[in-house]
Amino acid sequence: MAFDKWFDAGQSYTRLIIIIFGVALLAKGAAIFRGFAIDDYIFIHGVKPEELMVFFSQGRYIMAATVWAVDSLGASISDMYFLLGIVTLFLQATLVVSILRFVGMEDSPAAGLVGALMVAHPYLAETLTFRMVLPGYCVALIFTILTLEVVSRSPATWRMRVLALLSTFAMLLTYQAFLNYFAVAIIFAFFFGQGVKDRNNQSVAVDNVYRERAISLAIICIISAFAFVLVTGLTKALGLIEVTGRANFIGLSDIPERIDQISSSLVNIYWAAEPVFPGWLKKLFLLMIVVSLAIVFGCSFAQSKCSDKRVVRLFSALFAVSMLIPVSLGVILVFKDWWPVPRVIAHVSIAIGLIFLLADSYIRNLDSRHLKSIIIFSRLVTLVGFLIVNNQILADQQTINEWDRMKANRIVSRLEMSPNFDNVKYVHIEGGTWGYPAKLRTIQGDMNMSAFFPEYSKISVLTGVSGYMFEKATGAKAVIGKTYCEAKQPWPHAESIAIDNDLAIICLKK
Repeated sequence: MAFDKWFDAGQSYTRLIIIIFGVALLAKGAAIFRGFAIDDYIFIHGVKPEELMVFFSQGRYIMAATVWAVDSLGASISDMYFLLGIVTLFLQATLVVSILRFVGMEDSPAAGLVGALMVAHPYLAETLTFRMVLPGYCVALIFTILTLEVVSRSPATWRMRVLALLSTFAMLLTYQAFLNYFAVAIIFAFFFGQGVKDRNNQSVAVDNVYRERAISLAIICIISAFAFVLVTGLTKALGLIEVTGRANFIGLSDIPERIDQISSSLVNIYWAAEPVFPGWLKKLFLLMIVVSLAIVFGCSFAQSKCSDKRVVRLFSALFAVSMLIPVSLGVILVFKDWWPVPRVIAHVSIAIGLIFLLADSYIRNLDSRHLKSIIIFSRLVTLVGFLIVNNQILADQQTINEWDRMKANRIVSRLEMSPNFDNVKYVHIEGGTWGYPAKLRTIQGDMNMSAFFPEYSKISVLTGVSGYMFEKATGAKAVIGKTYCEAKQPWPHAESIAIDNDLAIICLKK
């Protein structure tokens, strides 16, 4: 009988994963086609030791190992987009279901629709534009899902807890941003799980399962984070790596500035229009959040017969919501590099979705057909909006790639017209802009940015498009190029291109 129940539950989870995965394909399926972000160009011709060191400097040791493993098979990590694009979307859908199970909301009638909103949120699309991150991202997803599933087992044995600890530590050594998903799961399981189950007349013993899960995962995260800091600090002390700002903590003097940064970022996340999140759609989304919170607070207060219980529930809900404010920004709060781009805060979609499901649990048994209809309609409108925005993000990447390729071809064609072109080995490109006069809709942060802007991708664009093996000019040659461009008109003027012995000089607009 127990096996039959487990099998039925497994079917339910499988259906939920299939629904969410299907929506993920509709929203972000274009990621399975070729596309280049600025980081992708670096890996066109394989992985060099200095590029692996970048991963090490960020504390992403397992991601570095994954990149090396793919490269050792004679494959480029940026070319695995079809295989890993599909796998990533499937694992992302599985992660959503694992979180729903962890917090006890997988049996909600709206789990499919809300899970679809979670996976279709446009912030996640930016991650998929970086094809080179997909191998490590998939590995981190597997570690994250494994931890959630192991901790969800009841009763949890010490062997399972050790496995969850090792899995979480491995996740941190791969892609630290997934710690944000754990933080969201902990908050909802600890503060909200009991109340939801209590209203559904489940026993206190069952309620405690969710609290125990939250405590166990919190302890595992703290120990793993401590071990991560210890490892990165030790490797830095031994001189093996130079840790970047992504793995260095802020100092006390940085706190006032960080508070201002937090405030402005929260406004961007929940209120201000963004290229990847149009204003009216964000306002609708915010209204849905406000209505859901009003339902939670109002019903929590009204359904408590005892005044003391009302106060406890109200205080717990207020405290949990206040905790979600810093969690919205996640691990970047304590690190020196402040770059709250959409891919870094993609976990916000999970927190908001769980708020929606929490509100649903309060009004499930209420006679409020009109309210329920309005909520469902709003979610459907938002979901359609998300699907459209996601496709635009990935379409814009194809457009910026095409513009960069055509520009690179024109530059190389101009160089080839020079009688000294055969001598060219080094290239210096001065200047470069984020985009083009014909602006794209979804340029945000370093997403859908022209590869002619960052220093590290400029030469790779020319190499990848032309097939010539150009090298970046350094030292005295870079000085020659910089000096030349100071007095010349930028591209596309005739004097913007020059060849000096084995050095090609390209002057772009600044």
